[in-house]
Amino acid sequence: MNINNFFTLHSRSVSKTFTAHPVKLLPGRSVTNDLFVGKYEAIEFPIVFKQVSGAKLEDMLDTGTVALHLISKKFRELLEQTGLTGWKTFEIKIVGKSGIELNDYYGLTITGHCGKIDESKSEIIRKQCVPNGPLAEYRKGLYVGLDEWDGSDLFCPDGTSFLITTKKATDIIKANKISNVEFKNLADIESMVY
Repeated sequence: MNINNFFTLHSRSVSKTFTAHPVKLLPGRSVTNDLFVGKYEAIEFPIVFKQVSGAKLEDMLDTGTVALHLISKKFRELLEQTGLTGWKTFEIKIVGKSGIELNDYYGLTITGHCGKIDESKSEIIRKQCVPNGPLAEYRKGLYVGLDEWDGSDLFCPDGTSFLITTKKATDIIKANKISNVEFKNLADIESMVY
């Protein structure tokens, strides 16, 4: 199994896109991460979101956190109809700035999983971030624990909020023109070495 066949999926974070933040989540708990991986104990639904910026409704909405993904009815139906695995949705309520409630959006939970990220497998590269600046070291390649992958089309590495997709899922989502999504091949991901 090769990381070239897998991609990260996230929203594009464009300023015109409708963005809604959760109104109230329990303090002292990582509720956003719990929602992301489907640990629903002691969470009351629907989760309420309030518009904070943007106006353009897309198939994936921004929430101000990487572990909370809101998807449209169109996106949900695509996942269902194509039989893509490794996900489920939870009930949400979105309130616009004017107080009007938006319908046909859902919270996305990722039920598929794989093992932890192994940074030791990444290539170390050096590059200049700014003209005339010093060289900085980066890890190239996001090596997720595919030896523990459950085979789902959407999944996350243990202990992270990365949403990973198979090539099959990526191709289906792109072909159906799901809006405000961005994919990056795991082999091309770079992270600074601190």
